[in-house]
Parts: sequence; C-alpha cells; structure tokens
Amino acid sequence: MLRFGGTSMIAPSTVAEIKRLLAQGKHSQRKIARMAGVSRGSVGAIASGKRRDHEARQRDPEMELEEPTGPPARCPGCGGVVFMPCRLCHVRRLIAESRIARQPARPEDVLQLELSGEHRARYERVRARRVQERPHRGGK
Repeated sequence: MLRFGGTSMIAPSTVAEIKRLLAQGKHSQRKIARMAGVSRGSVGAIASGKRRDHEARQRDPEMELEEPTGPPARCPGCGGVVFMPCRLCHVRRLIAESRIARQPARPEDVLQLELSGEHRARYERVRARRVQERPHRGGK
C-alpha cells in the first residue's frame, strides 16, 4: 500500500466494497476487515467517516453516482427494473448536458476480438449491412 499524508491508500473499489458491506449490516467490522484484506482500523475509519477519500478530490461530484442499494425497482426515467439510482438515466443525462462524450462503437469493441485480413473485411461488411437493415432502437 502507498502512504499518503499519514494514511495508507486503499483502492477505491476496496473502499466502495467496505462501504457496501457496512451498509448491509450483516458482518462485524472485524470480519469485513478480514474479507477486504485491510486493517480493522481502516474499516473503523471508513465506518465513522474519519478516513479521507483521496480519490474524491479528483472526481467531479456531478459525475458521481452513488452505489446501487436496496431491491430492484422500476426507474421513473426509462421504465426499466434496475437497482436505483439508474445508471442508464444518469449517463443519458450527462450526455445530454454534454458533460461526457458519447463513445462511438468500433467493431473490435463489440466482439473484443482482433480480426485481420479477409476476416476483418467480411465482419465489417456484414456488420454494416445489419446496421443499415435494422432501425435504431436506442433512446434519445
């Protein structure tokens, strides 16, 4: 672990997992510390809010979305049954406000394959034909 300002830095994903486990209330802080591989003191500091969130200084609060909690519910925005808050609606709002850019889909992203030569050309022809045949089903 890295040291910064007297405290060791725990990965943001680990801190989020610890917060999620604390919110559930099913495990003791000692057990959560063992599960996450951190000290009991770190779990205690996260639970009491005394531990500084080093990543928070670099994040834009408007871009943040709290972790989903509770049972699935119907989203009032898109109508999907999701864990609230709805990530899809959050991202759509950020795109509409031009806070983030929409990423164009590239063929290699769709399949996560590295195609070359004639295989690549054939895949791109078939994909282009299917995209033209199928109406766009996306929202806004």
